[in-house]
Amino acid sequence: LAQAAICFGAPPRPGVEGGSAPSCCPMDPGIYPTADGWCPPTWPSAEERLRLEEEERCRPKRNLVKRTVLITAPQAERLLDGSFMEASRYSLQVFPLRADTHFSGTEQDRGFLCWVYYQPKDEQTVVRVWKSVDVDITEGEKEVVDPDTGVLNEQRLIASQTQVCFFNVQEWEVVKEGQPEKGDKDGPSWWS
Repeated sequence: LAQAAICFGAPPRPGVEGGSAPSCCPMDPGIYPTADGWCPPTWPSAEERLRLEEEERCRPKRNLVKRTVLITAPQAERLLDGSFMEASRYSLQVFPLRADTHFSGTEQDRGFLCWVYYQPKDEQTVVRVWKSVDVDITEGEKEVVDPDTGVLNEQRLIASQTQVCFFNVQEWEVVKEGQPEKGDKDGPSWWS
């Protein structure tokens, strides 16, 4: 049984869609060659990149739907397991919530916002598996993933024949309507 890939994405920078590519995902063409023309010996040549891009275009694409759910740390232990994801036929994008925000806390109360992706034919299996850990994904609106999506991670999910988990390395804040954001310890522009 194949293992699901887990990608730890760098936080996106303002004005740069998707941030930098994780090592398990297609290479970011903006890194190499450097100004002096140097590339690592293992970096693919232009011909190899074109061949890989053509192979990816020829691969069958999956039709996916997605739902949004909130889970806690104990639920995440089970649901983010690669072999469990592969056997249960779903992929994820996971955004950890700050401990001091709504729907989150410390340790066992730590919250995660997840987008759950699956093929419509697997819906009953996915719903049953998530209910086994006390999460009803049917409470979240079901959305069809656009096959021509501009979201880089969704493009990768559609093209992948295995289940994938994109785990964002930033912590996120849930701000209820009409309430101000909490002050960041690092300041609002710490990434610049």
